[in-house]
Amino acid sequence: MAEAEVPGSESGWERAPEYQGGKRNPAFQASMWEYAASSFRLVAGLSPSLDVLAARLRLNIERGWEDLGPVDAAMFRIQKIDFALSRVEGNPCPDVFVWVSRAQSDVEAALDILLGALGIGREAITFRNNGESGFVDLRNDPQA
Repeated sequence: MAEAEVPGSESGWERAPEYQGGKRNPAFQASMWEYAASSFRLVAGLSPSLDVLAARLRLNIERGWEDLGPVDAAMFRIQKIDFALSRVEGNPCPDVFVWVSRAQSDVEAALDILLGALGIGREAITFRNNGESGFVDLRNDPQA
């Protein structure tokens, strides 16, 4: 069977992972992280670096991208709970974002399990999503 000839891209097409403003590429590419992140919800931030947290659990960090730019992330499971840790490159906020599966109803228990596995306490949490009014910065008010 002969191999099919595939023509090159059309002149003027934008790169697939970028905003399509001019002569549109028929494909719009999202990163694996963007697809995976839709099944998680952001619940907190942690002060230790992503490298240190990943090393503790011997996780691989994967590189993807999102609207804000390149992102490093590690997705994993502990006690049947799906977690992700992420850090957007160039973000002035140094926090590592903690994501928990949308299927997980008890976020507090999930955070306790994660912190226990990481060997750190709640003092490492820099912000929380309280669900009602949004995110609360805990650096200035650790009781929140």
